[in-house]
Amino acid sequence: MQPDFEQFAPFYDAEFAHYDADIPLFLNFAHRTGEPILEVGCGTGRVLLPLAEAGFRVTGIDVAAGMLARARARLQAAGCAQQVRLVQGDVRALPLWTQHALIFMAANTFLHHASLHEQRQVLTTLRDHLRPGGILLLDVFNPDLRTLLEADGRLECVATWKEPDTGATVVKCQRTLVSPTTQVLDILYIYDRCFPDGRVQRTLAPLRLRYLWPQEAQLLVEAAGLILEALYGSYDLDPVTDDAERLIIVARRP
Repeated sequence: MQPDFEQFAPFYDAEFAHYDADIPLFLNFAHRTGEPILEVGCGTGRVLLPLAEAGFRVTGIDVAAGMLARARARLQAAGCAQQVRLVQGDVRALPLWTQHALIFMAANTFLHHASLHEQRQVLTTLRDHLRPGGILLLDVFNPDLRTLLEADGRLECVATWKEPDTGATVVKCQRTLVSPTTQVLDILYIYDRCFPDGRVQRTLAPLRLRYLWPQEAQLLVEAAGLILEALYGSYDLDPVTDDAERLIIVARRP
């Protein structure tokens, strides 16, 4: 079951306003492959915008209307709306309107499909939407045993920021539980908006992620009829090591 990403929409931009470490990676692959380009799970357009500013025509698909509304506003404010096509929909039912040179999923988006069956289904669908020789790029976290052991249900406050439009202070906490058998992280995000007049507005946003081990990622890609081109451990394309924070999966359609 997919989470309700509408609950994240009001907080996403403020939380990730300064996160751009992955942008050079996507720009470099876009220059390598050319157009057309598709981002699956584009959210509020954090990655779409720099691609559009670089002159690429990109399609972004997302299930959440609230996310897409913010992406549309961001692109219009930057004068890039004509460069980007926004589509609301589920990647598992993606209409085959064209085949792409590059398809990518950023920032753990692929892991939101929280079963092995769903992940293979998504990869098979995306394979069909790549042109021959086209590249699929997935950015997910590399599982760390210590972090997984700490996913024992403890409640942690992880971020605080202030909303300039409302004056509210947002406190974000999270609770994480892991199932090693299914490789699923059950995460509950708790957003408390503390307004200047003393009101507190709480939003509960559950999320499930199914993490991948590096060799499992290779088997999953190959099972979907794709060729694994490379696995990297960072946005700088360093090798995958035990200490690598990211798992950058680069696959190609035969």
